[in-house]
Amino acid sequence: MAESTSRPWKLKFEMRDRPYDLMLCIALALILVTLVALFPHNIVRQVLGLIFVLFLPGYAATAALFPENDQIDTIERVALSFGLSIAIVPLIGLGLNFTPWGIRLDPILASVSAFIIGVSLVAWFRRTRLPTDERFAIVVDLEVDFQGMPMVDKILTVGIVVMLVASVVVLAWAITTPRVGERFTQLAILGPGGMATDYPRNLTVGQDATVLLSVKSFEHRTLSYTIAIVLTNVTDNSTTVTQWSTNWSQNHALSPHQASAQNFTLQHLEYYNQTFSFNVTSTGTWKLQFLLYLEGQPITQNAYREVHLWLGVTT
Repeated sequence: MAESTSRPWKLKFEMRDRPYDLMLCIALALILVTLVALFPHNIVRQVLGLIFVLFLPGYAATAALFPENDQIDTIERVALSFGLSIAIVPLIGLGLNFTPWGIRLDPILASVSAFIIGVSLVAWFRRTRLPTDERFAIVVDLEVDFQGMPMVDKILTVGIVVMLVASVVVLAWAITTPRVGERFTQLAILGPGGMATDYPRNLTVGQDATVLLSVKSFEHRTLSYTIAIVLTNVTDNSTTVTQWSTNWSQNHALSPHQASAQNFTLQHLEYYNQTFSFNVTSTGTWKLQFLLYLEGQPITQNAYREVHLWLGVTT
C-alpha cells in the first residue's frame, strides 16, 4: 500500500525589477488625501492615517538613503522607517508653525504627502540607476512542511498564526473604534470679529452693537437645544426683550423675566453660529445673558449652559 504524501506549502516571490514598494507609498499617500477630502469620517482613513504618519515618511527616506540591497538588513530598514517617521513628521509640523497656514489638518496632510511622494521619486531614481542584482529587493521565501513536522510544532505554528491574526484584528478594532469621552456642549460669545476680544462693553443709548453666539456639540449624538436671550437692568431688575429676527419668538416667559428664544438641532461636533445685533434704550448697568437649554429641559433660570456680558450704557 503506497504511503500518502503531501507537498510542503511554499510561498516565494521577489520584487526587484520594479520599485513596487515605492509605487505603493505614493498610492497610499494619494488615497489618504482622497479619503480626507471626500470621506472625512471613513474608518479606512484612520488606519491609513497611522501608516501615513508613523511609517511611510521614514520608509521613503530610508529607500532614498539606502537604495542598495546589502547596505542594511530588513530589520534595520524597518526600524529606520519608524524612527525617521517619528522625527520627520514633527519637523514638518514645526516648519508649518512658522508659515501662514499653521499646524492644521490640510497643511500637514499636503506637506507630508508632498514629502512622501518627492522622496519616493528620489529613491526610485537612485534605485533604477543601480544594476538589477544590486537593487533593494523585497524577498519572501517561506516553506512549511506539515507532513514531516512533529505534532508539537504543528500546534505551535497554528497557535502563532491564530494569535497574529487575532492581534491584528484587535489592534484594528482599537484604532477604528473611538472611545466616547465626556459629553458636553460648548457655549461662547465672541466679539464682532469672531475672537474673544473687542466686546461691546461700553455703549451709549440706542447705539447698535454686535456679538457672535457660538454653540458646539460634543454630545456624541444628535440633540435639540433652546437658546434664550435676556437683557436685564441690574439697577431695577427690569428686562427688555431683545430683537433678533422673525425666527425668534418674542416675549418668551422666563420667570421672572421676558426673553427671546430659538430652537435648533446639532449633530456631534456640529457648530451653531449666529450674529446677534442689539441696542439698549435706557442708561444703566445691563447684563446680557445667553441661556442654553437641552431638549425637554424646562426653561427656567437654571440653564444647562450660560454666558453673559456686562454692559455700561450712558447718554
